[in-house]
Amino acid sequence: MALTGSRPAPTHVLAHLSDTHLIAAGGLLAGHIDTEAQLRKALARVESSGERVDALVLSGDLADSGDPAAYELLRDIVDPVVARLGCALVLTGGNHDERRPMARTLHGIDTDAPQDTVTDCEGLRVIAIDSAVPGYHHGGFTDDQYAWLANELATPAEHGTILVIHHAPITYRSPVMQLLDFDDVDRLRAVVEGSDVRAVLSGHLHVTSFGTLGSVPVIVAGGVSYVDDVGAPRELLMGVDGPQSWNLVEVHADQVVATVVPIEQHETWPALSAAVTEFMETVPEADRREVFSRKRT
Repeated sequence: MALTGSRPAPTHVLAHLSDTHLIAAGGLLAGHIDTEAQLRKALARVESSGERVDALVLSGDLADSGDPAAYELLRDIVDPVVARLGCALVLTGGNHDERRPMARTLHGIDTDAPQDTVTDCEGLRVIAIDSAVPGYHHGGFTDDQYAWLANELATPAEHGTILVIHHAPITYRSPVMQLLDFDDVDRLRAVVEGSDVRAVLSGHLHVTSFGTLGSVPVIVAGGVSYVDDVGAPRELLMGVDGPQSWNLVEVHADQVVATVVPIEQHETWPALSAAVTEFMETVPEADRREVFSRKRT
């Protein structure tokens, strides 16, 4: 008999990574970061978590400069992990990506058009939309993308919808990054309002952050490659090779919960001794909360 809580398990689990900024042939990002090694470490943590992952979500800036070789490297790294996990792969572009080489390598299509996708994960709909504005670093959608999204959302999904876009539609602390915001948050909010969108998963900011789009939570994954030093003055934009992470996103019937998972594997120890665990397994389920929660004086 396992020691468990009283609440049901999530209906769906997503591993949300962002801003890999892959550079092929062993290149270092900003002369500091081995982006290939960072992605491999992040995915190793996803696999070692033991979670039943329904989708691996990569929310943009997959490559640092749109290099086709970087997208090939992404496939070489990610595809075997997806196969072992038996999960869906959901990805979208960011401002550092270039649509044609990304479309050729990742989607097998020779086009500059955005590759917006709908993925059904056992009744949970995951919609990924490319928010990169060609030739610029800020984000936004075309009229056609807004119309496509509204049409998709017109029919609710069994377990609702998760929206994946690179540019987070929230206000970030950095005045510099605010110049590269999503350009029409009000319009996106109007399309999402009243729909079955349960959360928006984004990146771009290189830091774990949370906000809302109307009543819909926005969950931003910290960068896999590097992180914005939020402890620095907001007028500065300082990268740090330190607390890189990904988000474990658990979808329940009544809520969506995101938990930050560090990429680095730190030293661990059992929070519960074997004696406590063995004793609790002898306690009837109906009594476990009383026994486990009561303070000892």
